[in-house]
Amino acid sequence: MHDARQQAVVVGDRVVAAGLLVEDGASHRLLLRGEGLYAELLGETDAFALPVSGLTGPQPSGMVTVRGVWTGEAVVDAVVAEGGRGVASYARLDKMSFPEVSGVSTRSEILRGDVLKACDALRGDALVAFLAARGPRGWFGLASAVDVAAVRDALEPLLGPYLHVVPSTWTLDQVNEAESAAIETAPEPYAFGIGWDDEGRFRSQVLVHHVSPELASVVARFPYDILHVAAWVRRAGDLSSPSPEPPTLGNI
Repeated sequence: MHDARQQAVVVGDRVVAAGLLVEDGASHRLLLRGEGLYAELLGETDAFALPVSGLTGPQPSGMVTVRGVWTGEAVVDAVVAEGGRGVASYARLDKMSFPEVSGVSTRSEILRGDVLKACDALRGDALVAFLAARGPRGWFGLASAVDVAAVRDALEPLLGPYLHVVPSTWTLDQVNEAESAAIETAPEPYAFGIGWDDEGRFRSQVLVHHVSPELASVVARFPYDILHVAAWVRRAGDLSSPSPEPPTLGNI
């Protein structure tokens, strides 16, 4: 079953969104604010500004949560409550994700030429992605693998205890396909990317203003969790909070 935040929003739905409320003449706009990486991307832009109507009297300052009816362009018959959470990515890989894995002192010891050559030969059906990750015990090789045995057979002789392999239920082609399909169907504005979650899975994500029926159809086509959708305007029945996002690590 897919996340409720991935359900489509259509005209007439009761919706909820959190952000900063500002006056705009006789009406108001709600400005999206993000957490983690999204805060860096969206903190200085009003590209996701949402018209809000129906409010009367003084309104609370700071982060607020707006509920009302979606018209396709605005929220009407709106009510506002204090508080709310910014939109966040899935929980991402950080230094403490795999504290038990042994490591080496320098990144280059993991990204040796023989290791990269072996990874190139594995990409496709066996290997989804490979990363020089840093844990509390040093640098190690993190592999997302469809064929765990094949990846271990090829990389363990080169990396020994400095290798951690995480099973994947999707291939790299599916990750790329999910990202491309999301970009084609996501209502603008949007932001997208590919990265590692805190379980060591290589996956794609997209931040959207709201989930359109077309995007919801795309999400349903792919394995669960391959495509994380963070939607700002959500159906009002979705009260769950997004997870905070630790710092991002680069990938190879």
